[in-house]
Amino acid sequence: MLLELQRPLVFLDFESTGLDTGNDRIVELAFVRLLPDGRRESLVRPVNPGVAAMSKGATKVTGIHTNDACGLFGDNGKKPAQPLRKLGPELIAFLGDSDIAGFNQIAYDIPLWLAECKRHGIAFDMKGRHQVDVKVLFNVCEKAWDRFLMGPRNLSAAVRHYCGREHEGAHSAEADTQATVDVLLAQLKRHPDLPRNVKDLADFCARNSDRERDDDAGRGRTGSALA
Repeated sequence: MLLELQRPLVFLDFESTGLDTGNDRIVELAFVRLLPDGRRESLVRPVNPGVAAMSKGATKVTGIHTNDACGLFGDNGKKPAQPLRKLGPELIAFLGDSDIAGFNQIAYDIPLWLAECKRHGIAFDMKGRHQVDVKVLFNVCEKAWDRFLMGPRNLSAAVRHYCGREHEGAHSAEADTQATVDVLLAQLKRHPDLPRNVKDLADFCARNSDRERDDDAGRGRTGSALA
């Protein structure tokens, strides 16, 4: 495998009630654990957000309405959604001592996850974990990307660009997470100058994420989980 793993790397993706990482709630999550031997293990769960309402923007993107979220997958023989606090032990056990990856996870998924963990009393700590953000790699590696001709640098564009296919099931947590794994492996194949181990790759992402935030602040631009 192109990526050197000393321990599992868990890719995560959340569908949520909106884009406010401090106040919005998770309604669906997917964790995909990439093991050192290249195997993948997945955990996908609907989440009952409680009283939080889905924003119109989130519903437009995900197709999930407030009533759907509060009883998500409760019919058709599928496991009903549970509050995040009840899922906490299962999620923490799956994460173990893994490093973390995702698409736009430094700016969005991890802040949302940490806020939800605090809200629900879930004992999760980022200390000692490396973060690999596939969107940061996309931004850094594709300097010539023309947004007007090629569209926004979102996950669907990354799948098309790196994997040569359309992103089926976009904005489904499971499909997004599996696609993010595929994109990262394709990025490493296309760009041999990228670090091969998780620690150096995470350091690369952290440096360039900081630079992007500084550049965006200078231009008065804000990020988006959907960008």
